[in-house]
Amino acid sequence: MKKVSLLLAVSICATLIGCGKTENADAGAATAVSVEAIESVTESVSVPETDTASTSFTEALADEGTYWMSGYLRASDKDSAGEPDESGGLQAIIYEAYIEDDILTVKGVTNFRNDKAQDPVGMNDGDEAAFIITDQTVFQMVGGEDGPEDVTKEEFAQYLKDCADSGLLLDIQVIGAQVVVAQICA
Repeated sequence: MKKVSLLLAVSICATLIGCGKTENADAGAATAVSVEAIESVTESVSVPETDTASTSFTEALADEGTYWMSGYLRASDKDSAGEPDESGGLQAIIYEAYIEDDILTVKGVTNFRNDKAQDPVGMNDGDEAAFIITDQTVFQMVGGEDGPEDVTKEEFAQYLKDCADSGLLLDIQVIGAQVVVAQICA
């Protein structure tokens, strides 16, 4: 990872489009979502479960809602995921993230937001979510002086392993069940 510094901790937030508990077996999206609404949300989103061998993403793929989700890569801090920090804010902690074939799996508690610059609109306390990687998915390492660095899927998968307990931010833009952009941010 080139020139990763702690300049971009600004991207801690992600989007939740929809509130409450959602179950959608047709989309393979059985997800328990508890949300503390910070501002109103205009669309609903299904987050697919990670059993990709038997899961159909058909309905999730048809959902064109765009959102961002993020959390800090802290593998050794699983018990703190979703717990209040010193200032009372709930901690968005991803204790496991990996790429297998064309699926990005994230385990932990994540924030959600409608666009990259927005403050969090909610938090997913579900344990696991999986997203489809396409040929158009962009993988980036963000931080340092030179701006985002595009990397390959394989390089990004290795960075996820190497940074598993780094405290760096994993920030993902999703449309339906597909990853548009995946970033590890310093």
